[in-house]
Amino acid sequence: MRPGIKLAWLLPALLLGLALSGCSGFLEIEPLEPLPTSTPEPTLTPTATIVWFPPTSTPTPLPTREIIPTPEMLTGLGDLILEDPMNRPGSWQLTESDLGRVLMGKNELAIAMAGSAGTLFSYRDEPAVDNFYMEVTTSTSLCRSEDAYGLLFRSSGPDNTYRYAVSCEGQLRVERVYNYQGLTLQDWTPSGQVPIGAPIELRLGVWANGKEIRLFVNDVYQFTITDPALKVGSVGVFVRATGNNAVTVNFRDLVIYSLNGQ
Repeated sequence: MRPGIKLAWLLPALLLGLALSGCSGFLEIEPLEPLPTSTPEPTLTPTATIVWFPPTSTPTPLPTREIIPTPEMLTGLGDLILEDPMNRPGSWQLTESDLGRVLMGKNELAIAMAGSAGTLFSYRDEPAVDNFYMEVTTSTSLCRSEDAYGLLFRSSGPDNTYRYAVSCEGQLRVERVYNYQGLTLQDWTPSGQVPIGAPIELRLGVWANGKEIRLFVNDVYQFTITDPALKVGSVGVFVRATGNNAVTVNFRDLVIYSLNGQ
């Protein structure tokens, strides 16, 4: 082989050999690992915290108020003086006029006003009492507005008497007539025991001791008046009409007790 040919052939072979066998002589560049991509955290919108059971201030306890019972107002009842079923015509004044009628029914005294303004009354002939407790049951069948009815006591006739009146508007009143002069001792006062209108049934009571007079409805105390003018007399019933309509009231079961130690 000629030397020139041999050199020409060896040079490419040498280069190829270096490329194949000498690769370790080149710097190997390791691929870079990708950096982790940081994901931005979501921005939280602040919300108000709900306090389901908020703390409350503890109030300073108030001193306990002593409950004082209502004093008994129906006191000192003694012997039964009279028990009248109101069925004896001779014991009561019965009348008939343009205003209406006072008549005796079956175990009741009825006062019927015809529709004219005025007052009808009836007194029992006896007994005359000073210190006492009396009760009468009243039943209204026709009654409205300012029409009224009630009890008379310590009476010596229309010119001297006390009147305990119940209005058909559910109010109570006490009047005194002395020598034909009228005086209001307790003006119209609402009562929780007296419904408005009719028909209704009530048990009216009067406790009288000297100048002190206590009024009751259905055994419930209403109020007290003080008046020394009339000291003794008979008892009765009455109906007062305004004249706008007819009024009918029945009275029954009168009882009168004495007062012990009063």
